[in-house]
Amino acid sequence: MARTKAASGADGASDPDRLERQQAGTYRTADGRFEVREADAGWFVVDTDRTNEFGQELIHGPYGTLKAARNTLSEHRSASNAPKRPAAKRASSSGKRRAPPPPPPRTWIDDLDPAEKREVRRLIAALEATGVGDAEAVVRRDRDGLLPAVATRLIEDRLAALLADLAPKERDAARDLVRRTAEILSSGGAPGRGPLPGWALVELAPGSSEPPNRRVDLRS
Repeated sequence: MARTKAASGADGASDPDRLERQQAGTYRTADGRFEVREADAGWFVVDTDRTNEFGQELIHGPYGTLKAARNTLSEHRSASNAPKRPAAKRASSSGKRRAPPPPPPRTWIDDLDPAEKREVRRLIAALEATGVGDAEAVVRRDRDGLLPAVATRLIEDRLAALLADLAPKERDAARDLVRRTAEILSSGGAPGRGPLPGWALVELAPGSSEPPNRRVDLRS
């Protein structure tokens, strides 16, 4: 799978913390020093140039999102006073770049035609830029299922962000209000025989005002 940039900006020479996608759930900084890996507990930053007190990989985290992990890289780069990895385990000091990693294992994306691959990878990268850690899985559910998984996830994350901005003592009441509102919007409100209209919460395709007839259901 071709690499996909996780963040835009300057090239590697001026932005060593720019992330390059190696495979699903694994990114490497442009200078090769740090890897950002996804695990069940969240995202972890691995300093491939330093070790912990046991001589093992120096790992920071977990962080809730890829973006949050990426934002800590400059801090780890400047603050780390951990011992360096033995020379045999590090890249040559002659200035040569590390050998490229082996190609990632084949995935479902490799079975798509070229146009679909480009579109899927663009969508995954866009989701990851918003902080969605399991972007590839969300996109696959969106393609394979009847429900708009991407649109649903974006709405859920935005509602969760609203709650996160509240004081802790206000969140329980607000969470219940958000849940009840989501149920009302998702219930459909199909018009009856009277004069009142109904409603539907539907997905809109990019660049189009016509819904593709996929309804968003926020009820859990």
